[in-house]
Amino acid sequence: MAPVIARHVDLSALRGLPLFTTEQAREARISGHDLTALIRREQVWRVAPGWYSCLVDATDDERHVLRTVARLRLLGEGAAACRVSAALLLGLPIARCDLATVEIATAGSGHGRTRTGVRVSEYAAKGGACRDVDVPLVGGTVRVVDPATAIVGMAAINSAPGALVAADFAVAQGMCTVEDIAASLKAHAGSTGIDRARAWLADIDPRHESAGETLTAVILRQGSWEFEPQLWVRAGGRRFRLDFALREYKVAIEFDGEGKYTGPEVMVDQLARQAALEAEGWVFVRLGWADLDDPSTLLRRIAEAVAVAEAR
Repeated sequence: MAPVIARHVDLSALRGLPLFTTEQAREARISGHDLTALIRREQVWRVAPGWYSCLVDATDDERHVLRTVARLRLLGEGAAACRVSAALLLGLPIARCDLATVEIATAGSGHGRTRTGVRVSEYAAKGGACRDVDVPLVGGTVRVVDPATAIVGMAAINSAPGALVAADFAVAQGMCTVEDIAASLKAHAGSTGIDRARAWLADIDPRHESAGETLTAVILRQGSWEFEPQLWVRAGGRRFRLDFALREYKVAIEFDGEGKYTGPEVMVDQLARQAALEAEGWVFVRLGWADLDDPSTLLRRIAEAVAVAEAR
């Protein structure tokens, strides 16, 4: 039997489109059979029923955005992104969140439905106001719930720690207020997961300047020490700000995120800063993302630092 030779498919007409439909592919003389072959060759990926993308190197966040936009266009007027999908489209930081499921709110009755990769929930926008947001990735706008409603939905359904990260950022940036979030919690009273959401969102603190700091604070609350975020202290004639401080013991806790040290000069300055503070009796605990995955070990390290400080 002669080998089957794959037909060459010209994708040039679609490469400029982050999203395209089956109809648009057909207009470019690309058949359904061709699309199947292109998906198998990893030149195209299926975003949603009847929707595709050539952006095979898209990040997880970008793929979720594309899937959300496609689902909204499929559902049409009355649909809005909610929960983690809305948070991503609103530009809120996403941490500790599973992006496997697109979250959509619609105006209707019932309890919603979940299919592979998408959850459509009626009344998910209860008590909130929807808005249109620009999506640069697709060069258009989509409908989303307001930030407070998105955060409360995240905390209830997707990821409570992730929602707290988003809430700290949103309040710090003036995208919503603590009162807005409280009003959304009240509007969703009795909904699935709302008690968990209320408990987690009671700890909103816009002084945290990164997702890592918010998640560090989550672990610190499990300890027995009083801690202060963003504490200014003086050493060597200069003022320095600590990510967290156990002021009573002079223990400094610093979260070293990926973007904190942008060059050798910054690293040298940080080491000089730490040396100046240690000369004044401060004991340092430094941590990174991996440490957040092991709270018990981190708490033990802090306890050991407290013991060192007390022994001085």
